[in-house]
Amino acid sequence: MPNKIRNFGMARMALGSCADFHDKVNGFITEATPEALHIEAYSSSYTKAVQQLALVVNRQPAFVVTKALKDADYVRDRACGTINSVINAYRTSPVEEKRAAAELLSPQLSPYKAIRHHKYSKQTAEVKGMYAVLTAEKNTAAVTLLGLDPETAMLLKANQNFEKIFLEKAAEASEKAKLRALNSDTLVKEANGLFESIVDVVNAYAIVQTSDEIENFIEKLNGIIEVYASEAGSSTSSSDTDADKTPTDGEEGGEDDVEPDQPTVDDGEEGDDRPVVQ
Repeated sequence: MPNKIRNFGMARMALGSCADFHDKVNGFITEATPEALHIEAYSSSYTKAVQQLALVVNRQPAFVVTKALKDADYVRDRACGTINSVINAYRTSPVEEKRAAAELLSPQLSPYKAIRHHKYSKQTAEVKGMYAVLTAEKNTAAVTLLGLDPETAMLLKANQNFEKIFLEKAAEASEKAKLRALNSDTLVKEANGLFESIVDVVNAYAIVQTSDEIENFIEKLNGIIEVYASEAGSSTSSSDTDADKTPTDGEEGGEDDVEPDQPTVDDGEEGDDRPVVQ
């Protein structure tokens, strides 16, 4: 009897195990080449399904840029704080020129005294307003006299850097939204269905036109099927997804766990005669 890929209860696998199983199968396909296995019609779609399945397993809850965003905000907070503190201190300076410069700037900057406590987007707009006051033609001499030119330049630079990182967070949020749109149940069924189609083709060629590549592929695949079948049969899951459910009372495991509409190998005998891993 020809060596054939064994059947097992794929629906019993948890999501992570399912993704890992298909990733390993896809690696075997790449090694053997789709052409040698005669599955060119399915290989690209299967690879895509495997990659998407990996994405939903490894969905990242936190934002990568969160710390960088906080650091950038802290820099502009310090610039704002220093500028406001220096101007406030010089309002009582015994040096008339500096006191007058502080008195000129203080009322103009009064709307920006508490901006460090505002939300990110609001503060970004307010910092732009603060910078506009500091660089207004009527105020530049006073800013220079109080020695605040470096802090004013840093304020602009820090705000621009914050905006850049904020846009990176927006792009990251967009990618997260795409991942949230991926349904794990749908992806599991798609990957399992494509795998079954690949199995049918390879098993058919194993009967009528086998090759070393096909034989090696079947041997490797049957090896991991043994492992994953054993793992799925001995574990339980509280997940309510189809991919994680174990058969309920009145249902049988093994071969009956395969989707009923999946094609079977037609080798002249009735039904699917693949060996079943119990």
